[in-house]
Amino acid sequence: MIPLAISMLIISLIIPIIFKTNEPTSENGDRIIFEFNKSFKIVMLICTLVFIGISLVFFIMAMSNNQKDGMIAVVIFTLFALLSSFLYLLTRNKKIIYENNKFYKYNILGKQTVFNIQDLDEALEMKADGMILTFKDKQKIKIDMQMSNYPKIKEILDYNNIIYKDKNGNKAAKGW
Repeated sequence: MIPLAISMLIISLIIPIIFKTNEPTSENGDRIIFEFNKSFKIVMLICTLVFIGISLVFFIMAMSNNQKDGMIAVVIFTLFALLSSFLYLLTRNKKIIYENNKFYKYNILGKQTVFNIQDLDEALEMKADGMILTFKDKQKIKIDMQMSNYPKIKEILDYNNIIYKDKNGNKAAKGW
């Protein structure tokens, strides 16, 4: 039980450090970056560190008092630390860049996938959730409403004569 708790703590500390993207976040006129707000990223990092700290405190308390019941709290808070580190990676690494009629999608691990806007099959706006772009090869890009520059996706679609719909099939949905 103790080695499991220690390894979970080490993993939750190392994962955010390992996976980084070096993509610049500056933009010029023909480059639009959709990414989560920096303050949201900081909140997720703080949550991860708080859960790691709480796990360590419970671990030290359980070890000093020789209590096996305290290890349950260690495991629970370590799982919360892993979940929050996953969410931190998601908010830090997930981004979509539009440049030269191409979408560059970065996943949670920072891996890049390139999509051509001419291959766009459907654009579906989900109320208060964001826009889902489906391409001819059935791959999808989800642009969350909380991402920076979200209103510009509609401008990009309008500029390229692509009609976006809501889930009821209404064209050029207004959203919130």
